Amino acid sequence: MISQREAGLARLRARTFDVLVIGGGIVGAGIARDAAMRGLSVALVEQGDFASGTSSKTSKLIHGGLRYLEHGRLRLVFESLRERSALRAIAPGLVHPLSLLLPVYAGDRRPVWKIRAGLWLYDLLAVGRNIRPHDLLSARRAVSREPGLRLDGLRAGGLFADCQMDDARMCLANILQAVSLGAACANYVRVRALLKTDHRVCGGAVEDLLTGRTFDVQARIVVNAAGPWADAIRQMSVAGTPARLAPTKGIHLVLPRLARQALLVQGRADARMLFILPWGDYSLVGTTEGPVRGPLEALAAGAEEVGYLLDGVNRVLPGLHLDADDVIATFAGARPLLAFAGAATSASRGHAVNVDPWGLVSVMGGKFTTYRRMAQDAVDLLVTRLRVQADRCLTDQVSLLETVGEASPALWQELTRAVDPEVLARLLVRYGIGALHVLRLIDREPSLAQPVCPHHDYLEAELAHAITRELACTVTDVLARRTRIAWSSCQGLDALSTVTGLFQRYAGTAGAPPELQAEAYRRFLARGFAFRGGPARAPAAVA
Repeated sequence: MISQREAGLARLRARTFDVLVIGGGIVGAGIARDAAMRGLSVALVEQGDFASGTSSKTSKLIHGGLRYLEHGRLRLVFESLRERSALRAIAPGLVHPLSLLLPVYAGDRRPVWKIRAGLWLYDLLAVGRNIRPHDLLSARRAVSREPGLRLDGLRAGGLFADCQMDDARMCLANILQAVSLGAACANYVRVRALLKTDHRVCGGAVEDLLTGRTFDVQARIVVNAAGPWADAIRQMSVAGTPARLAPTKGIHLVLPRLARQALLVQGRADARMLFILPWGDYSLVGTTEGPVRGPLEALAAGAEEVGYLLDGVNRVLPGLHLDADDVIATFAGARPLLAFAGAATSASRGHAVNVDPWGLVSVMGGKFTTYRRMAQDAVDLLVTRLRVQADRCLTDQVSLLETVGEASPALWQELTRAVDPEVLARLLVRYGIGALHVLRLIDREPSLAQPVCPHHDYLEAELAHAITRELACTVTDVLARRTRIAWSSCQGLDALSTVTGLFQRYAGTAGAPPELQAEAYRRFLARGFAFRGGPARAPAAVA
């Protein structure tokens, strides 16, 4: 049986497309979805897995960017808050409200009056799209919401709402909907060179990294949505073209659950704001901002960066006494910031859509929250350059739920009758209508209804679904991006034999041998613990 990926590769070779998108992060995925919705024929290639670069290394927030207000970036905050509202509407299972508490201490760089003014302005810029009004709490009320807060010097607490999301699955949802609309999307396909004819770029010479096969993808127009790698693609088009990006590195820590309340904390040593966020049964702490050293695809948390974040947590939650041994996992990514003569944070999230002399369209900069708007701007330009009649952009109105065709009430009743209601509710939140595919797997093989391991609520059917329906090609794709299993106490090591077994059953000869899959996954985990020094080793499996 031919896999979805193999079918996509065959389509990439078989025709000339209106648009070739280079990059399967959130911006490229959003462009593919938007262009396909407007009736364009779309191809997309990604050198790794979808969202494996920057788009799965975020703070998992859809937010306006409260801290940008002090830099005068009112337009950016307004646009981000508008996009927050749109994403809540089209992806409620992936984007949900989150209350954040910003404790203010004596000596903080942003005193109470400044926090109060910022929160009022934040509400004002939401202009009717606010989740709920902010509140300025007394020190006593702030501690009642989060009892672990340091009391010494606590003056007040600003309480406001933004949204939390699953970044990797948000990206995947865009890819899957683009595919359902006719786009040909393939991961692990790298562009080796741009094709040119008649003084214009007309496609890419690509390599399938899983098989080593090379072929050409022909297109009327090529879009560079490669995130931090965008300058490298621009160099393929015009050698020696000046860099437009100044990427910065940011890291995050996964820790045991630290607090019951999401916190936004002012750094004492610098002006950065740190997030301490609930993330399932764990806490996510981030982020740092520093220079990128070494290959973009091999970034890892350093000891100094980990220490910086732990110090920030211990300062505001002093009863925890955290150290490096408490870290469950880390991840690091590069922000594709536009080069700017000034502080990185003041340049941080603006975006640009440029066309070079060969017609290569490059979409650069931006932030996850505004990806849909970035995609709209890019596709508006594509429609103009292609001189085609196309539908208007509807990506802010059409649900991101996977399109699966007609499903009769009788079929739903038949497939759900043997599934626990709590399990069914969880599947519907994660997959929307796509839960039907998971239920069909369980109906055919009831043994797939059992959890992957005792430390997770993920079912074996969900992992099989990732392999058969969600373009997962490796164990790491499944455990780190299709699910959150890699970011938990057992790191997925207790489930490793189960996952490799599922690959053998459902991927057949398309996947790498189980022992190579397992070794590659262990190397992926080990990179997250390189900060501890010595040989990089992933933690032992939980007994």
